[in-house]
Amino acid sequence: MKKKLPLLFIALLCIFSLKAQLTESFDATTFPPTGWTIATISAGDGSGSGIPGSNWDRVTAGTFPTATPHTGAGMARYNSYDFDPTSKADLISPVMDFAGVPKRLSFWMYRSATYIDQDSLTVYVNTASTATGGVLLGKIIRVINSAPVVPAVGWYQYTFDIPASFTGASNYIIFRGNGEFGLDMFIDDIVVANQPTCKSPSAISVSNFNYGANTTTATWTVPTGTIVGYQWAVNTTGTTPASGTPVTGATVNVSGITPNVVNYVYIRTDCGGGDFSTWVSKSFAAVPCATLTAPLNGAVSVPQDQVFSWPAVTGATGYQFFLGDIPGSEVNIGSLTGTSTPVPGILPGTTYSWYILPLIGTVSSPAACTSGTFTTAVEPTTTPNNICSGAISITAANTLVNPVQGTTLNATMSDFSDDCYGDIAAPDDDVWFEFTTNASPTGGTLIITPTSGADSITDIVAVVYPGTDCNNLGALATCADAGTFGSEVIQLNKLLPNTHYFMRVYSWDYGNSEKGAFTVEASLGNTLPIRITKFTAQRATAVNVLKWTTEMELNTDHFEVERSSDGRNFIAIGQVAAARNSNTVRNYTFTDIHPLKGNNYYRLRIFDKDNTFKLSDIRRIRNEGIADISVYPNPVRDRFTVSINADKAAIGQLSITDISGKTVYTRSLKLAQGNTILPVDLNHVSTGSYILKIQLNDDLIVQKINKL
Repeated sequence: MKKKLPLLFIALLCIFSLKAQLTESFDATTFPPTGWTIATISAGDGSGSGIPGSNWDRVTAGTFPTATPHTGAGMARYNSYDFDPTSKADLISPVMDFAGVPKRLSFWMYRSATYIDQDSLTVYVNTASTATGGVLLGKIIRVINSAPVVPAVGWYQYTFDIPASFTGASNYIIFRGNGEFGLDMFIDDIVVANQPTCKSPSAISVSNFNYGANTTTATWTVPTGTIVGYQWAVNTTGTTPASGTPVTGATVNVSGITPNVVNYVYIRTDCGGGDFSTWVSKSFAAVPCATLTAPLNGAVSVPQDQVFSWPAVTGATGYQFFLGDIPGSEVNIGSLTGTSTPVPGILPGTTYSWYILPLIGTVSSPAACTSGTFTTAVEPTTTPNNICSGAISITAANTLVNPVQGTTLNATMSDFSDDCYGDIAAPDDDVWFEFTTNASPTGGTLIITPTSGADSITDIVAVVYPGTDCNNLGALATCADAGTFGSEVIQLNKLLPNTHYFMRVYSWDYGNSEKGAFTVEASLGNTLPIRITKFTAQRATAVNVLKWTTEMELNTDHFEVERSSDGRNFIAIGQVAAARNSNTVRNYTFTDIHPLKGNNYYRLRIFDKDNTFKLSDIRRIRNEGIADISVYPNPVRDRFTVSINADKAAIGQLSITDISGKTVYTRSLKLAQGNTILPVDLNHVSTGSYILKIQLNDDLIVQKINKL
């Protein structure tokens, strides 16, 4: 018996040495758990949160999106829904002693596939209970098609090795929630334990899938430590294998792939003596490239409005469409379920390359797809500034008495659309201007005004890009698209000083009737003697709260608060009296007690005592509703796509009516949570304007579409 006691002691010592330093599953009702703390960085109003002034709380079920704990009775929630979209708050672990071997953090996070704006979780380790000065371990974006990409909605485990430099007795893990759109995030089952002695490979990639031979190439990054080799395995279940095939290098030709379904390649490290790392995996769709049928490879004089098509690929449930004017740098235009898509308004006289990457769900094929090339027809002779290289200069001398004269009547250019205030137009009538800001463009404006008469432009959009020349344009810097009729104003205080810019002007709608003449007037001062330094809009449970700050007011009479459901058509919902004259900071608040479901766009119409006015920037809040939609292309020639991002499963009806109210298309809807793509065929209806309505329970979404 005496001889067995030391062995038992050693066994117990080994067990306790492997014990996790931290485990937290948030099953106890107390929150934050003992030793944990919360730090609010920027949380907005704080209404609806379990901890006053904080975004972190404990829930037993999630609503936005719907979720249940990974295990047990509870989970930690970053409450993004009830707070300002720019909210940030930290959930901070108890202090931990990291003496001994390096540590590893693992936890589960719920990832959902809804909306473009990306709430995210950033994870830090630090020797103090703050993210400031800490080491970033990683960032996880809630949307599942953002890195690290996951194949479906649900819980996923994430693992981060803590740097070996953290060896002291005072260490903290900080989980920072970052609000963007406003859907909640959930984490559960947090563990901090010793890193395994045998490290897993990382950054697995698969490429060169051969459909006929059912092989692909897998590569990975070599981990640190003593390595004998690796093992690999492949299956279609996503289940961790018990063993694998040995390989010595960090690349392998994987065979035995099952075609037309999603496959999973597994890799683990062999450190010798039966010591293996945990398996890591990479999923891929075992489907071939799509054959490109229109336009044909090498085609010339291709129209600017082109329908791209390809035959269906066996096993594929969707396709990613890539297009660009630089081979090897094609841009992902979007994901489709059909085998054709119209793309209006591609550039004239330009050689393009394109290819189609098949998908199974959200998982793409690793096949080496060959691009097809084509050249569009040369642009006909039109107004000189129809193309960027013919841009007309705007100077400080082009004031109200000497404006620049412009027109889109003879314009045929069709550049790609840019998102302005959440709305994407369909330009086919671009004309270009250029200007250079001065040393302090704080109060200046460019005012684009329709001329009087029958040939006047309607529904102006103006977008501005920085650039030294037309071949080196930067990203969108600012834009103007406030209303259907009347002037648009480019605020120069949004631009950099002493910088050259190009401005495109076009009509939002697609058609010759919207084209026409306008003037561009340069103004060196503010349109009204008032300076708004801050304008915010945020949710507060069942209401929306608008706040704005002025630093200077001169003869300001009042603020009119306007709201829109689409960011284009605004109505007044209230007034707030102004200070008239002030040289000090003034704070204003307005509460919308009956916000719309879905998107709420707000702006201020600021009136001077002589009844002249200026418009503020636009702010957007999305209140509770079932879904957001996007429609593309719009205008439509024969068919278009409706993309519906649903907060939760829903049933309903989609209908399209003409202006008189006659129904021309209808279908029932049964939506799962997440993104649903619906193709709609309008080949049978005549040219004109139509109203698209989607009714989901009591949530009604309406959008205008134009048929060419």
